[in-house]
Amino acid sequence: MIYSESESDLIVANSIGQLNYKQKKLLLASRRKDNPDATKYKNALIASCGEEAYKDALSLLNDDEYKKKLLQSLDKKQIVCITYKSESYPEALKQTPAPPLVLYARGNVALLGGKLFGVVGSRKTVTVAYEECKRLCEKLSEKLVIVTGVAEGADSAAAFGALKTGNVICVLPGGHDSGCTTNVKLLKEVERQGLTISEFPVGMPAKRYTFFLRNRIIAGLCKGVLVASAAQKSGALNTASYAADYSREVFAFPYNIGIASGEGCNNLIKKGAYLCSCANDVLSVFGLEEQNEEPALGLDKDEKLVYELLREEGELHLEQLSIKLKKPLFEINALCAALEIKGYIARVGGNRYAAM
Repeated sequence: MIYSESESDLIVANSIGQLNYKQKKLLLASRRKDNPDATKYKNALIASCGEEAYKDALSLLNDDEYKKKLLQSLDKKQIVCITYKSESYPEALKQTPAPPLVLYARGNVALLGGKLFGVVGSRKTVTVAYEECKRLCEKLSEKLVIVTGVAEGADSAAAFGALKTGNVICVLPGGHDSGCTTNVKLLKEVERQGLTISEFPVGMPAKRYTFFLRNRIIAGLCKGVLVASAAQKSGALNTASYAADYSREVFAFPYNIGIASGEGCNNLIKKGAYLCSCANDVLSVFGLEEQNEEPALGLDKDEKLVYELLREEGELHLEQLSIKLKKPLFEINALCAALEIKGYIARVGGNRYAAM
C-alpha cells in the first residue's frame, strides 16, 4: 500500500505507544513547517509528556527506516491504514469531536463508503432477542452496512446476520491480532467476507477504557444505532449516548417487564428512542422502507396456529399452548420443534417459547 507523506506521518505517530491521543496531535502539529504555531505546540507537548519522551517521539517520526519497516509490517499483515488525511476516511466520523488519527482495516474497505448502521447490545442477550437481532440484521444488511462489535451476545447476532450479505463491519476494542476477543471464528469470517477496523495499533491489547473509545467510533460512523439488549448499566448504553451526542438516530428493542437485559432498552424508548420491532422500523426513518417486508409464512395449518398464538401472547409454556389450542402435549412439542428449526419461534427456557 502506498501512502502520502502526511498519511505516513499519521501512521508513525499513532504507533508511538507512550503518547496519548492529544499528545500525538501536538507532535504532528509541532512538526509542520508551515505552521506558525509549531513552537507553541512543541512546548505544550514537552510540558505534557516531558522533553525526553518528546525527543524519542520526534526521533521515531523522523526515522525513515522505522517508517519503512512499520509500513512493510502492516502490508504483510494485510492491514490497510485509512488515516485522517486519506480521501477514504469516513466524513461522518471526521465530524465527531475526537476522530481516530488512523483506522487500521482488514477486509473490504469499500464498506466504509456505504450507508452504515450500528447494532450493539449486551453479552447477556436472551435467546429470543438474539435470534430476532440476527434475523433483523440479515434483512437490514440488504440496504445498510451493519456496524457492531465482536463480543458474544447481541454483537455476534448482528454480525452473523449481516454476514449473509457481507455488509458488516466489526469495530475492535483492541488492535488486530491482539487476542482482543474470544470470538475468533466470527472475527475470521468478518475479515473474510466483511471488514474489521480498529484505531489501535496492531497487537495492542484491549483494556477497559478501550471499549469506551471503541463505542464512540461505532456511533460516529453510523446514521443510527440500534440497542438490541441492555441492562440498566451497559456498555451498549454508552454507545447510544455517543449516538445521541452526535445527533444520530437511536433505536431499541422493546422488552417485557422483568427481563433485566432489556431494562436499558425500555428506558431508551421512554427517553425518545425509536421502538424497533422489525426492519421497516429502521428503514422507514431513512426513507428505505419496503412495502412487503413480511415473508410468506410457508407453514401448515397447525404450525400457523401455534405461531400466531405466540405472536399474540408473547411467550408461552408448552402446557399453556396445549391447553389454549386443545391439542395433546406431544403434538405441540413436535410443532414447536418444527417452528424452531424454521426460525419462527425460539425457546426462552423452561419449555417456554416466543415468536420471532
